Amino acid sequence: MNQDRIESILALDCGSTATQALLIDRVGSEYRLLARAEAQSTVEPPWNDVSASARQAIAQLSEIIGWPLLGEGGHVIIPQHQGGGVDAVVAITSASEPLRILLAGVIRDVSLESARRALRASYTLVEGVVSLDRRGDGAHALNDDLQSQVQLLRQIVPDAVVIVGGVDGGATRPVLQSTEAISLACSTLPPGECPPIIYAGNAELRPQVAALVGAGTELRAIDNVRPNIEVENPAPLQAELEELYRARKMERLPGFGTLASWSTVRVLPAARALAYSVQYLAQLDGINVLGVDVGGSSVTVAAVVDEEPGLVVRADLGMSYNAARTLERVPLALIQRWLPFESEPAEILNMLHNKALHYRTVPQTRQELLIEQAVAREILGLALADIAPQWSQAQSRLYPGLLPKFHLIVGGGGVLAQVPHYGQAALVLLDALQPVGVSGLALDRTRLLAPLGAVAMVNPAAAAQVIERDALLNLGTVVAPVGAGREGDVVLTFKIEYEDGRSLEVEVLYGSLEVIPLPAGQTANLELRPSRRFDVGLGTRGQAGTTKVEGGVIGIIIDARGRPLPIAADPEQQQEKMQRWLWDMGS
Repeated sequence: MNQDRIESILALDCGSTATQALLIDRVGSEYRLLARAEAQSTVEPPWNDVSASARQAIAQLSEIIGWPLLGEGGHVIIPQHQGGGVDAVVAITSASEPLRILLAGVIRDVSLESARRALRASYTLVEGVVSLDRRGDGAHALNDDLQSQVQLLRQIVPDAVVIVGGVDGGATRPVLQSTEAISLACSTLPPGECPPIIYAGNAELRPQVAALVGAGTELRAIDNVRPNIEVENPAPLQAELEELYRARKMERLPGFGTLASWSTVRVLPAARALAYSVQYLAQLDGINVLGVDVGGSSVTVAAVVDEEPGLVVRADLGMSYNAARTLERVPLALIQRWLPFESEPAEILNMLHNKALHYRTVPQTRQELLIEQAVAREILGLALADIAPQWSQAQSRLYPGLLPKFHLIVGGGGVLAQVPHYGQAALVLLDALQPVGVSGLALDRTRLLAPLGAVAMVNPAAAAQVIERDALLNLGTVVAPVGAGREGDVVLTFKIEYEDGRSLEVEVLYGSLEVIPLPAGQTANLELRPSRRFDVGLGTRGQAGTTKVEGGVIGIIIDARGRPLPIAADPEQQQEKMQRWLWDMGS
């Protein structure tokens, strides 16, 4: 593949509810997004063909630009010639169901937690855990006897079994007992129905594990996920799960073969593509970047902190397909605290169950819109809690329990991108993530960021230029002091100096959200003088500093509500707070 000859690129993003087609081409001396089209997903009946919606979106794209992209038989014209077509095609998808995993190991062993963290970087659901661990206080773990383990595997019939346990040269008996139970359960299944077994435990036990599993079951032995007590090694397990997800889920999507035949490179999982784009943004300026995407069937958090990438996918959470499943993870009281009005639990339950059944519906009232945004806050919080342990030793994490310092935070997904007022999207991100210090805030309004991660595989320059010029809507800059105080206390004094020489000096009170207009494309110098109980991201309370900030469609947001964000215990007081916060953000 000669990247120098690839100029026109068709990027396809096939999701669970919608498919979009993007056309990127050179305009003068730079690459730009020329056009975008979208069609409803056709992965489910009556179509049962993910490529059908891709063709629909591509056909719309052809009409928009007046250039044929589909040839005879409905296939993309590659390479481009005088009669139409493009030089390259890339595709990503999040339409597949997640891998259903049965996790086996020693319940109190650190390797089991290491395996869980590795699983969170893939489209997986842990449907059950088996263990024979009986150490410590003598209490038995759930499914800690042979019979219940056999019954659990037969009941779940997972897509794969992951067995971990023991550092290299460490525990043997519990690992072999779990393997024996899994092997016994497999022997009771019809021929060919036993799921593949991934062994990522004590490397010295591989021969015994292979002997117990037998030749009739697929065994994939990889490096130990926890080779010693001080070292975690998730990469081999993550790579194995991603390949299994591709083979067992992505490639079995109806119509996937057509997408794969068009694509110049391998079709990527959408979460992995988003992670690639976030890594590019971090490398571009040597900064910390956080990207979040709240989708219909999953939630993705991709980050780079101190040059270390991280990725978490919650395939059990989402705003449409998984709306009902979200209720199993999020108590209704936590959703209600983000609403500026009193709402009956039955009303929220009914709305989310209807959303799961009719996943293409959009909110019809302000009340429904704010309930969706409240749910988004909570599921973002759950995903963030999964990735946070990766930052425990990060130099940029100044305060335990809070985010590291991020220079750029990007939000995506329909619940954020399709807001009637951008202040609502910003408030969801501020409430759910609670950034600290000074951060840029942007919105992936047209869902370009993940597809551009795939574009970078065929033309890095094109991906870079479109990310910089077309992908992100700059909301502005947020300043979030860390600390606690009383309502009305002075948190900081800031002075803003505009490009035209004008200046403004304001005292900011605790509990407030201040928005200072600064249009997109403009910059300003911001002098921050916090009171002695607050830190503006410099690592020391009371330390003053000056920074250059960029404007956006909102401007500069001074979030002086405190970190951690205080939630009123009285429901009526919290409702009043939420309404005030919405007003402060212009909504």
